[in-house]
Amino acid sequence: MENGLVTGDGTKVLTVEEYDKFIQAIPESKRAIFEINTITGVRYVELQRLYDNPAWYYKERNQIILPKEAQKKAKQKQIKRTIDRLPSTFPYIFKQFCEGHRPPERSSWNRDLARWSEKAGIDPKVGPKTPRKTIESWMLKSGIPEIEIYSRQGHDPITSLMHYQSLSFTEYEMRDIEKRLTEWGILRK
Repeated sequence: MENGLVTGDGTKVLTVEEYDKFIQAIPESKRAIFEINTITGVRYVELQRLYDNPAWYYKERNQIILPKEAQKKAKQKQIKRTIDRLPSTFPYIFKQFCEGHRPPERSSWNRDLARWSEKAGIDPKVGPKTPRKTIESWMLKSGIPEIEIYSRQGHDPITSLMHYQSLSFTEYEMRDIEKRLTEWGILRK
C-alpha cells in the first residue's frame, strides 16, 4: 500500500510523521545533510555547492544567499536567491553540516535514501527531490504567500501548479505541518 503523497512528477512528499521517522533512520553523521536540504529547500547540487561555500550562509541574518553560480540552472533568471525564514536552531544545524561529511555524489545519495527509506518503512521511497518538494508543499498548503515560495525556491508559478497544488494532506497532517513550520520559523502566525 502506498504510504503518503507523491507529486505530479512522481516525487515522494513526506508528512511530518514520515519526516521524523526518516530522520531517525539516517546515521547521525549524515543527518544534517538531509535536514539542511529539507529546511532550505535547495536543489541537491546547490546543497553540494553550499557545503563548499559556507560563506553563502550569513549567520548574523540567519539567511542563505545563493549567487548565480550556486544555482547554475539552464533556465535560471534570478541573479541571486535568498533563503530566509530559517529556524533559530539553523546555525547549530549548519555547523554540523559544515563539519560533517560532504554531501555525496547523487548516485550514492540515491542509494542512501533508498536504504534509509526501507529502514524507516517509507514507501514509495524518498528520493533526492523529496526534501525540496516536501518543504515547498508544506509551505504552499500552510498559506505562505506563493510569491515568497517562488522567490525562495527559485522557480516560477507554473512549476508549483504542476507539482504541488494537487496534494492533499489530512487535517491532522496539516496541524503537524503548521506546527513544524512554526518551530522552524518558516510559518509566522
